Amino acid sequence: MKDTYDAVGRLQLDKPRDWYSAEELNLLLEDPEPSEELWWNTTATREWVKLVSVSQLAQVLQLVTEEGHTFQIEGEEPIDKYAQGMRLADGNFMLELAVVDGSAYNMRIAYGPNADRASSHPDEDVEANGPQSLTLAQTYEVLAGWVSGRGLPAGYGGSIHVYC
Repeated sequence: MKDTYDAVGRLQLDKPRDWYSAEELNLLLEDPEPSEELWWNTTATREWVKLVSVSQLAQVLQLVTEEGHTFQIEGEEPIDKYAQGMRLADGNFMLELAVVDGSAYNMRIAYGPNADRASSHPDEDVEANGPQSLTLAQTYEVLAGWVSGRGLPAGYGGSIHVYC
């Protein structure tokens, strides 16, 4: 994985904003090297299972059936990136991607022109059918790009919360 500190420096986090474009977030998410082995679990499975293909992501998401149920995808120790999400009351998903490099740069993903109004604070709920409430297809689209090392698809942005 490339040097995350270099990418973070180009995000100009000294002037914090609530929203970053896909181009900016891709500084953290894109990785020219092949994706490492990834493992997933859900509230329903609780066991860590090896992700064998990008298309398996659809099956993982289908296991998250009830409001409040979650999924996680991460690499082997030491973990340098992870994805986590939850089924929302509106039937959609909340999705967060993170890059870990000393600190965790956790990005709550949103879609569309209203993404800049969405909060990144971990204690704030995702608005029903709002820009951070992603459909199954949108969640799959973002995760497929992330797993493949391509970063965010066009039209997506997000907000960053840094855990030191």
